[in-house]
Amino acid sequence: MFDAKTELAFTKCVEMVCESIPGCLLQMYVVLKVGDTSTKAVTSVVISALTTGFASGTISYDYDTDPENRKKSPDFYGYIPDEGIARLLLLVFMTLNGALLLVVRAFSAALLMLVNKRYLAIYMAGDMALYLLQKVARGDFHYWVPVDGVGGLCMSLVVRVMVKTIVDFTGVIQFRGDAELGGLYWTVNMLLALLASFGSVFVYYADNEEEVALIKTDDNSAAFEIEERVAWTLVGSLSGGWVVVFGVFLLLMKKEYRLTFVTTTTGKARTMDYFVKGANDELKSKVMENNKAQWQTIREDVKEWVQANWWRWKEEKPDWFDLAWQSKVPEEWITDVKERARLDKARRYRENMGARRGSVKRLVEVFTRAEEEVREGDLVGVRVVPVA
Repeated sequence: MFDAKTELAFTKCVEMVCESIPGCLLQMYVVLKVGDTSTKAVTSVVISALTTGFASGTISYDYDTDPENRKKSPDFYGYIPDEGIARLLLLVFMTLNGALLLVVRAFSAALLMLVNKRYLAIYMAGDMALYLLQKVARGDFHYWVPVDGVGGLCMSLVVRVMVKTIVDFTGVIQFRGDAELGGLYWTVNMLLALLASFGSVFVYYADNEEEVALIKTDDNSAAFEIEERVAWTLVGSLSGGWVVVFGVFLLLMKKEYRLTFVTTTTGKARTMDYFVKGANDELKSKVMENNKAQWQTIREDVKEWVQANWWRWKEEKPDWFDLAWQSKVPEEWITDVKERARLDKARRYRENMGARRGSVKRLVEVFTRAEEEVREGDLVGVRVVPVA
């Protein structure tokens, strides 16, 4: 279903939201709870933050420097300069962007947990609910992944929550895209995240009602104390550091892409633009790679375009008109009985290939059979890669 780049990004996101971010938060909580400010403990937190920041930075870097993405969406991809040194610097600053934000967010979240774990749960639930409600209100809840029905809704919910959580703690630049949070919401979300960090310090000391707060262990014995001045200084320094790093990032990136941080375009509008504004058939074809719910309003236009050009594409065999793309075309759009039967066989072939993906031997068998069918004329338009 996905290309290698998307699969890699997805695995990084799962790792961050299920391990890296919770792990860093837990480390920070233990440091404050136990009072372990040793070099090893602090170094462990810093390394965790930097590795997570690097993962978030490489997601944005890989997507932006991909030639196919720059060709498909030149108004969004291409902000990283082509010069080697400039690219390296931007990767470094994107890494620091994620690391600094993660540290300040983990520290503030840990403070809330020390006061009352419910405070953190209520804050995160409320913030997430606001995000999801605005997505629903704008008709942009469905994620771009081409999965229909209840399964598509469930996937959209899971991915939306996962992406929002990652942005809250690492500020992945890639996720400012229209298909994710959106430029303006991403920017506002970053400002609110930093303000919430200051709010956590305020809540923490308001609850303790002391300038020096004693953090209690499980047996209620005082274990560690944090001066209020130190807490405010730490959050302020980390937040200010993030602002400086992000400001330098904006200076180094190509200036024409800075407006992508304040756009209000929805994901479904971006999807429909592939077809409506596409200069050629290849660009228009990208609409079929997205969830049908996102381009439902132009469904009839896409249908007419496919029916008017189908036979020409079969004769010309453009690179994008392959088995994967053909299998995404709704069966009812093809009026020719024989062609519908061939298309159905193409779908079953694609499903079979996906099911056997993990076995090299099975892949060889599938491609061999496909090659034979192509020679017989059953799977016109399928390109078979020779197996050495």
